[in-house]
Amino acid sequence: MATEEDWASYLAAVVDMSPPDGAPFRVSPVPSGEWGRWPCGPTPLVHVITAWNPDSVLLSAIENQSRHDQLVADLDHQRLAWWPAVGRDPDGQHFEEGVAVVGLTDAAAVTIGLAYGQAAVFAWSPQEWQVLSCTDERRHSSGWRTGPVPPG
Repeated sequence: MATEEDWASYLAAVVDMSPPDGAPFRVSPVPSGEWGRWPCGPTPLVHVITAWNPDSVLLSAIENQSRHDQLVADLDHQRLAWWPAVGRDPDGQHFEEGVAVVGLTDAAAVTIGLAYGQAAVFAWSPQEWQVLSCTDERRHSSGWRTGPVPPG
């Protein structure tokens, strides 16, 4: 279960995405009711999931890569479309590799997140950016904007 400090970091997190048919971009939360131009064509909903650092326990790079590889294999086995994503704090000090997944419901995304020991996943639609708890009923909605991924 996420601590209040964890939850606050999820609400502030930005996510860098690399879709297969476009340039990488960053999604940042902004006040509710604000959003940018939807960059994902006809895709109505994208979920961002990681397998890194389950239960907020920092693992080694090798352990996190192994967990990420298993998540990707599970998604491929289910024939789900995904592309690389990296969630990070706005100042870039902490990051976690993950995936942006197309074709999931919120419940399915939360189930996958929970299976990988995650406290929350992100749900992104043309009208909102959400943080969905995997361990309780918390959910937070905000607006969003996209921009270029900063160098480095």
